[in-house]
Amino acid sequence: MKYFVVVIAIVELSLANASKSPDEVQAEVLAYAQTKVSSLLRTPAIGRAGGGLACYDKYIPLITAATEDSKSDTAACVNRATSRREDELNKVKQQRESLDQQVKTVQETLASCVKQEDVLSFLTCFRDNSQVLQSTVTQVSLSSTSLANGLSAAYVSIDSSEDACIQTVLDKVKADTDALTVALQNCLKNGFDDGQPDTTSPATDESSSSTESSSSTESSSSTESSSSTESSSSTESSSSTESSSSSEPSDGSNLPNDQSLPEESL
Repeated sequence: MKYFVVVIAIVELSLANASKSPDEVQAEVLAYAQTKVSSLLRTPAIGRAGGGLACYDKYIPLITAATEDSKSDTAACVNRATSRREDELNKVKQQRESLDQQVKTVQETLASCVKQEDVLSFLTCFRDNSQVLQSTVTQVSLSSTSLANGLSAAYVSIDSSEDACIQTVLDKVKADTDALTVALQNCLKNGFDDGQPDTTSPATDESSSSTESSSSTESSSSTESSSSTESSSSTESSSSTESSSSSEPSDGSNLPNDQSLPEESL
């Protein structure tokens, strides 16, 4: 009987062997994040950088949110493991009721023998019930051992899955913290980024195209203006030449035959 009680006690104590709590995980990742950020700020090049408070306003809340997510994600791991333990325990409880009835029968038989005041009656009671008592106790011992081993193995498997789940949460949060810390470092060194790096390059290309188009237009306009000026100058020069030729004095050779000079001019 003592063996049965000890086995059940060991199984119940295994329930108290919990993994890291959500608060413990959050405290761990928070300490990790603080260490990363503090190490970053202690770097002279970063400390003298001119990224400004905008970088902290952007990335510190993201790092804080990651630590808060670790608490809820760990709680999900713990709750899932707790539910699995309860399922395994419910399976054993149904068989434990049968064991409890067998133990109760043994206890009642022993109590009835102990009540015998006559020595012979006392010994006879144990002799007559010894085989039944021994068989029942042996059966209870074997059954409880099998149930305890099975439940313990199930708990070990559940604990292992819970630990792996929590470790995954820790690894993810630490990886996110590392990435956010690097982003914060780049922001402090290179200046605040509005978070839309993909739109920066096309805008530059459009500006360049606009500049090239403007330069091309100005060059074309300049060329056309020069050509127009040269054409105008050529036209004016030609017109001036013709006008000058027309205004020169005539010696009469160009006059018609019937329009000779008057006699007085001779």
